[in-house]
Amino acid sequence: MERFLIFIAVLGSFFIFACPSKNSSEEPSSSSEVSSSSEISSSSEGSSSSEMLSLSSSSSAQAASSSSARSSSSAVASSSSVVASSSSAKSSNSVAISSSSAIASSSSAKSSSSVAISSSSAVAADPKDNFHIYLAFGQSNMEGQNWSNGQLAYGQDVLPTKYKQNVDKRFQVMTAVAGTYKLASGTEKREQGQWYTAVPPLLRNTLGLSPVDYFGRTLVEGISDPNIKVGVIAVAVAGSAIEGLEKGNGANTYFSSQQDFMKQIAAIYDNNPYNRLLTLAKEAQKVGVIKGIIMHQGESGAASGNWAQKVKGIYDNLLSDLELPANSIPFLAGQAYGGSTSNNNGTISALCNTMSANIAGSANKVCHVISSSGCTSGGDNLHFSYDGYEKLGTRYGEKMLELLYSN
Repeated sequence: MERFLIFIAVLGSFFIFACPSKNSSEEPSSSSEVSSSSEISSSSEGSSSSEMLSLSSSSSAQAASSSSARSSSSAVASSSSVVASSSSAKSSNSVAISSSSAIASSSSAKSSSSVAISSSSAVAADPKDNFHIYLAFGQSNMEGQNWSNGQLAYGQDVLPTKYKQNVDKRFQVMTAVAGTYKLASGTEKREQGQWYTAVPPLLRNTLGLSPVDYFGRTLVEGISDPNIKVGVIAVAVAGSAIEGLEKGNGANTYFSSQQDFMKQIAAIYDNNPYNRLLTLAKEAQKVGVIKGIIMHQGESGAASGNWAQKVKGIYDNLLSDLELPANSIPFLAGQAYGGSTSNNNGTISALCNTMSANIAGSANKVCHVISSSGCTSGGDNLHFSYDGYEKLGTRYGEKMLELLYSN
């Protein structure tokens, strides 16, 4: 009898283990794929050893599941930003996450899985890197003057229409002085601190062609990457010595003792052209990268005092105030009219002896002087003609291309 009872007990145990109860929360064993535009995926207990867990999302996928995901199919998971977390994964699954920017994290992974993160660009390029900003300052030839019948047409926008046409939209200007600007057809109201296609005049609405115009056009034409834009910010005061362009309250003091026409221009910049240039440059840094500085000043005061040291001071102060490393960008200075025959050009050409450093991390010098030889005058042997401005501006552009874009 005892043997018979033992036989019955063993037989009952066999049936109990052979027929486990079915868990109502268990997922079916069919192919399972979790796809969502915003999901968080977390597997607490993964008990299948032959399956492939796949997370798929079109953008910023966070796949969430508190229950086990079982799949007999092979899935490919793709996401532009995936956060995958496994708290306690007991699986030999192969988990593949393909993403342009993927972060995979496992707090306590007990798995022999092979986790692959594939990315064509782990960190997307900052779009600011494609907007190259250049600063410009100086006096009347940097402003750019107009001519009418061989006479200066100061304060009148009589620039021939041909210079206002076919300006590439990749060439932009941040307006330093608000006003209504005359285009090839109609007018354009420009606000201070806003970007516009660089149709001249670029500095103030009553001026003409500036070296800045063909500086920017030459850069855009010479930069092969069509994604790169060029932006310019320029301030200038006709007749101003270098003291009027320096940092600090000294500019206000300087302008207070000058002729009325200069006072009127300086007042447009709140008697502090440096501060206007700096303020706009800081705004430009939000969307682009400062790449260089150009200057055309020297007709007034270059041959006297510590002109070269003051020019260097402006360069150094701009970089410091813009939180750029010292000597990190090129500085180009244009000669006054007359090339080698100008009395001031000996001093201007010697400027780079004072600014003798190399661009940080480069074999290129910081300072370069742009020759005005062969750049004609409009009639007064002081200010350049339209052709002269075009030629001088092109030389500025060619030098910057050589320094920054030749490789």
